[in-house]
Amino acid sequence: MKKNYEKLILALCALAGAGVTYLGYSKNSSLETDFEFVDKTSGKSVTAVDGAAKLTATLASVNQPVQLEQAKIGENKRPVDNFVGVSLFAKKPAKGEKVAKPVDPVLDAPIHPPIPNLWWLENRLDPGFGDSPNRDEDNDGFTNLEEYESKTSPVDAKIHPALINKLKFVKYDSVGYFVWFSSSLGADQYQFKIAELPAAFELAPLARQEQFLAESPLQYNRTKNYIGSGANIFEDGLCAGRYRLKSVSVKEVLNEATNLKSPNEFAIIEDLAPHKGDSFEIPKSPSRKDRPATVRYDRTAVLELDAIGQKGKEFKVLENGTFSLPEGDPQKAYRLVKISPTAISVEYKDSSGATQTIEIKKN
Repeated sequence: MKKNYEKLILALCALAGAGVTYLGYSKNSSLETDFEFVDKTSGKSVTAVDGAAKLTATLASVNQPVQLEQAKIGENKRPVDNFVGVSLFAKKPAKGEKVAKPVDPVLDAPIHPPIPNLWWLENRLDPGFGDSPNRDEDNDGFTNLEEYESKTSPVDAKIHPALINKLKFVKYDSVGYFVWFSSSLGADQYQFKIAELPAAFELAPLARQEQFLAESPLQYNRTKNYIGSGANIFEDGLCAGRYRLKSVSVKEVLNEATNLKSPNEFAIIEDLAPHKGDSFEIPKSPSRKDRPATVRYDRTAVLELDAIGQKGKEFKVLENGTFSLPEGDPQKAYRLVKISPTAISVEYKDSSGATQTIEIKKN
C-alpha cells in the first residue's frame, strides 16, 4: 500500500471522473422526461411551451425592415399621420355664444374660401389667422391666395406666379419733338427744323399746345443744307441721325378760311430710333392748329417689380422697348407697346407660347 499509494489515489480519481461523466450523460438523455407535461384533456405528454411559435415568428420579424404606410380614414379618405397629432382649430364664438366651436379642417367648410382647408395642411401653413390668405410665407412677394390661384408653392420662393402680375407703373415721363417741314426750293431741295418741348407739353390742353408752338421762342436745330429723299435730315445736334427723309409728295388741301383747295407738299419721314422704327407724315409750314399733330413723343415709363426682393428698385423703359423681369435678366421677354399718363400696355408670351397683352394702371 505504501509503495502503490500514489497509484491508488490516481485510480480513485479516474473512477470518480468516470462517474461524473456518466451522471451528466444520463441527465441529458432524460431532459424531456424531467420537463414532461401531461395534457389533462388528452392525457398525452406535451413538451412544447405555450406561445413558442409566436415567439419564433416575432424574433424573425425583428430582423426584417418595417414599412409604415399613412392611414386614410373616412369617406373622403382623409390622411392621418402616424406619429403627429391632427391639427385642431377653434372657431371664435359668434355673438351671443360663450363656447368656441371646434373646427375640423378636413370635414368642415373652408376656413378661408376659396382656398380648401386641405391646401393649408398639405403645405403645412396655419390657417388660424384672420389674414392668412394675404400672408406671404416664403417672402417672394405673392400672397397665399395668389399662390393658390396660380397653383404654385407658398413655401418655396423659387416657385411663384408670373412676375408680370407684380409689375407696377410708378411714373410717366415724355419728351416731345416739334418737327417742322419749313421750306423747299424744288424737287429734292427741302429743309426741316426740330425743337425739344418741355415734359409738361403733352399733358397741356390742345389750345395751350397750339399757343405754345406759335408764340414761344424755341431753340431749333435746322437742316444745314437743302436735302433730298434718302438723306438724314439732321447730321448733328438734336436728333442727329435719327430722322431720314423718305419722300415728298403734293396733295390738295382745303383752306377752311377760303373754302378753297390748294396744293401743298407733304414729307414722309422715317424714325430710325430702335424703339420707334416707324414712319410719319407732316405738311410743309403747317397751320397753327395743325402744328400739335406734327409733334413726336419719346414716352418713358418708370417701372418697379414688387416681388422676389425687387421692391423699391425702379427702372425705365421706352415706349415700344423691350425689357426683362427681373431687370438684368438676359431674356427680354416683355415689350412695352403703349404708354399713356394713366396706364401702360405690356405684351408677352405665356407658358403655352400664346401672346398676351396686359394693361397696368399707374400706381
